[in-house]
Amino acid sequence: MAEFHEIGSSQFTEVTPTGTEQIQISATQKTTLQKIANLFKGKADPNSLVITDFNDSAPFSDGTQDTKVKFFVANAATVVNGPSNTGITSGSYYGIAITSGLMPTMGRVEYLLWVQGKKTLFRGYKVYVGGAVSAGSGWEEVSGGRSLSDLRISDWSDITKYGDVQDPYIQDGDTLVGALRKLQWMAGNNTVKTFGDSSGIGMIWWDGDTQSDLFTAFYFMIETSEIYFLFEGTFSDLGDQATEDQIIGYIKNKGSVVYIGTTSLINYTSGTTTVRNLRGKESLWYTGSENPTLTIVESSFNDLAPTASFICAYNITPIFDTQSSITPSKPSKQKGDIISVSMIHMHQNAADVAPISGYKVYTILCQVVGSVKHFFINVAPYN
Repeated sequence: MAEFHEIGSSQFTEVTPTGTEQIQISATQKTTLQKIANLFKGKADPNSLVITDFNDSAPFSDGTQDTKVKFFVANAATVVNGPSNTGITSGSYYGIAITSGLMPTMGRVEYLLWVQGKKTLFRGYKVYVGGAVSAGSGWEEVSGGRSLSDLRISDWSDITKYGDVQDPYIQDGDTLVGALRKLQWMAGNNTVKTFGDSSGIGMIWWDGDTQSDLFTAFYFMIETSEIYFLFEGTFSDLGDQATEDQIIGYIKNKGSVVYIGTTSLINYTSGTTTVRNLRGKESLWYTGSENPTLTIVESSFNDLAPTASFICAYNITPIFDTQSSITPSKPSKQKGDIISVSMIHMHQNAADVAPISGYKVYTILCQVVGSVKHFFINVAPYN
C-alpha cells in the first residue's frame, strides 16, 4: 500500500491526469480518475467555451455519447452560422450549449443564446449527420426581441352572433386575441369605419367584398343640422388614395340630404315692393299702394312647403306668375315655345271679390301631378 505524505511536500510534482490513474477508496476497493470524472457527465463545464462557428462540432466531439453541457460566448461581429435577425453587429452572444449523441457522426447540439444589451433569447439546434450539419437545423426567437408589428395571430375565428359576446367589454383576464375579437364584433367585423371633421361625423359600411365595389355611408353635418345619405357608393369612384376629407366631400356631393333641425311651418314676411318672389310656406303681408306682381318660385314648393299666402288691402289686386308658366286656357304648344313645368289656376270668381273695406287674403296651394306643379289660387274678403 502506498505511503501518504504531506501534499505540500517537495517530493511531489504536478501532472495532468489521463483518467487511468487508480485511487484506493477502501481496504478492498479502488477506482480510476476517469470514473470519478464520469460522475459529472452532463454537468455544466465551468470553463467558458469561445465559439466562432455555430456549425463547428469540434468542441463537443470527444468520442463518447455522453451528454455535455457547456457555457459559451461568441463575438457577434465575427461568429458565423448564428441567428441572423438579432439586429446587433457588435458585442457578444452568451449562452449554454447542450450536446447529445456521438458527435460529430450522429448527434445534436441545443443552444440557448442571449443577445448582449437586449431582452432577447434565441433557441438554436444543430443536427449532425455524417459529420456535417443537416438541413433540419435552425434558430428561433423565443422571447423579448420582437416588436408588436412582428406578432402574428393564429387560430382566429370571427364572432358572428350576439350570443357569443353578450358582454363585449374588454376586461382583466381577457387574452389579446379575445379582446381583438370583441373589438372586431363591435366594429361590424372590420367593415365599419367612422370619420369626422370640425363640422360633423359620419360612418361608412361595406360587406368586405372588394369585388362588389359598393358601400353605404352617411355624414351628419352638426353645424347645419343636415344628414347626407349615400346608398351604393362605389369605391372606384372614391379612389384608393381618398382621405377622410375626400370621403366626406364625396358623400355630400353624391348623397341625398335631409334637414333634421327645427322646421318652421310658416315664414312671416311683409313689405311694399311691387315686384317680388313668393315662396312656399311664405305668408306675405303687403302694405304697398300699387298692385304688385308676384312670381311664384316653383322649386320652393314641395311636400314640406305646399302652400303660401298673400294678404293685402281690399283695393289691391295682385298679378300672379311663375318663373315660366302656362295657363289652362292658353297652353304653350307652338314651335319654339318653352314648355313649363307649372300651371296657375285662378279662383273663377276672383273678379267678383271686390270688398269696399278690410282685406283680401289669397291662398296658394301647390299640387304635383307627374312632373307638373299646379298652383291653385283662392281669394276671400275679410274685415
